[in-house]
Amino acid sequence: MMVAIIQGPVFTPTSRDEFYTIMSMRYRDAKLEAAAIADRERIKMRIESHKPVHLGLPLPTALAYNLPQGNTQKTLLQNTAFFPWGIMNWGVDDSFGLPTMDFDYMRWWSGGGIDWIGEWFTGPVCFFLERQGAYKGNLDHYVFKGGETFRFYVHSTSSPAPGWLLAFIVLPRTMAESKIYV
Repeated sequence: MMVAIIQGPVFTPTSRDEFYTIMSMRYRDAKLEAAAIADRERIKMRIESHKPVHLGLPLPTALAYNLPQGNTQKTLLQNTAFFPWGIMNWGVDDSFGLPTMDFDYMRWWSGGGIDWIGEWFTGPVCFFLERQGAYKGNLDHYVFKGGETFRFYVHSTSSPAPGWLLAFIVLPRTMAESKIYV
C-alpha cells in the first residue's frame, strides 16, 4: 500500500475537525503566554481575535478585512504577543461568480527579514466553503512576543489583498483593541 505524504504549506477547511484542533491549540498557546506575562508583570491580560487596529492596518471596508499588498514589518510592544494560525481568502468573484486566486501567497520572516520562516500558499483557501483555513504546518515558528520584530509579505494581484490573517493577540487589559507594535 502506498501512502501519500503532503509536503509544503497546506490549509485545512472548517469542515474538518483539524481546523478546530489547530485553532484550539493556538488559543491554548495564547492563554499560556497571557498567564506567563500576567504572573511575571503582575498585570491583567486578555486575548483577542486579530483585528486591523492591532497591527495599525486600514479599517475594514465592505464587511471584509483586507491585508496590504507587499511587506508589512512590525516590532511588538512589551507584554504583547501575536499567534497567527490561519487565513481567510475570499478572492474576487469572476464573471461566472467563482472566486479567483488573487491573494495567492504570504512569506514570513522573524527579526524583520533576517530569518525566513516559511511561505503560506493561500490561493486554494478561496475555494473552501467558508473561505477560511487553518495552517497545517509547524506553527511553533509563527509565535511573536513582546519586543520581537517580524515581517510578512503578501502577494496579490488585487490591492489590498482580499484576505485576512486569523490570529490570537495577547495584550494587557488596559490595551484592549489597540495597536500592539512600536
